[in-house]
Amino acid sequence: MLPVCVMERWRGRVALVTGASVGIGAAIAVELVRLGMKVVGCARDIGKLQVCSEITNWISTEII
Repeated sequence: MLPVCVMERWRGRVALVTGASVGIGAAIAVELVRLGMKVVGCARDIGKLQVCSEITNWISTEII
């Protein structure tokens, strides 16, 4: 994990993460939300994407 201060310049910006439902894509999406970014996640499996969205919702309310 990167320290929050390293990513401060990205806080509030929007990131598009493909493959955000599992694996590396999901981990990246969660980490970017933790660091204050708004994340748009794309994936083939909507059910898994919703699970990832629920995980990030308790981290932040900045989910698109």
